[in-house]
Amino acid sequence: MSSLSNPKAVWFLGAPVSKAIAITAVVTYIVAEMNKMHQALIFDTTKIFDHAQFYRIFVCNLTFGSMGELIFGLLALCPLLRRFEREMGSRKFGAFIVYTSILSTVMELLFFNIFFDIERYSGPYPQLGAVLGLFHKFTPRMHPKFFGVLGYDFSEKSITYGLCAQVILSGGLSTITPTFFGFVSGMLAVKWSETELPDFVYTIAGLIGKVITDDAPAVMMSRSVQRGGANRTRRAPTGTRAAAPPAQPPRPPPPPPEEAIAQLTSMGFDRESVIRALQQTDNNIEAAANRLLMG
Repeated sequence: MSSLSNPKAVWFLGAPVSKAIAITAVVTYIVAEMNKMHQALIFDTTKIFDHAQFYRIFVCNLTFGSMGELIFGLLALCPLLRRFEREMGSRKFGAFIVYTSILSTVMELLFFNIFFDIERYSGPYPQLGAVLGLFHKFTPRMHPKFFGVLGYDFSEKSITYGLCAQVILSGGLSTITPTFFGFVSGMLAVKWSETELPDFVYTIAGLIGKVITDDAPAVMMSRSVQRGGANRTRRAPTGTRAAAPPAQPPRPPPPPPEEAIAQLTSMGFDRESVIRALQQTDNNIEAAANRLLMG
């Protein structure tokens, strides 16, 4: 079915890694539910080290442990995954996910084995923490007073924070801890993602990804074409040439507002780069922030 007849099919357009993570979570949950094997996915350091069940290290992040966690987890995780994959590119974002997963797993093994001998719920909590860290650090507040509660103002980012908190706090320490380690790993791995994975990894991922990758949506025809060229320039009489309209010089963009400059410089960017990015994006703060992040 084409993307034009099924507009929902392009929700993950430009984000094959995010789509693969979401599909893996759903499929793994269905399989685990049908075979009553959720316990086999739990990150249990006792069984990992004492019973040599090392497979748990690799499967603990595949899916959530309950239907509620799965629904709210994907609602919180997928928009963040999709957004930052589109901004970073699939190759760098894939490297970012791999690096954060490895680093957070090492931290979890040390923490749970040395300090707390408890079971950790299954689920991609480190990945949620990693992209939540990107969201916290690099996404500007577009509306600082989006809504208020009991005299306190909250931005539009509070909605994402609230949804993520619903998932992160669902299991207490066993879900807060891996999310925290994912958050820290994400901050450390931002620069590491510039070092991409070996080419054979992308080759294999590309072969697998052909099954789930969305086609680009069909471009709608312009109104002038749909109307049979009603807006075309009328042909000049025979023997004469139609005078070309004089070219209008482009209007200079309005100067960036100081509030936008202050908001972006507070994120660590120098003033000259901020002004240049705002001018190139017609003073769109979010687009300018994305341009600054991408270099």
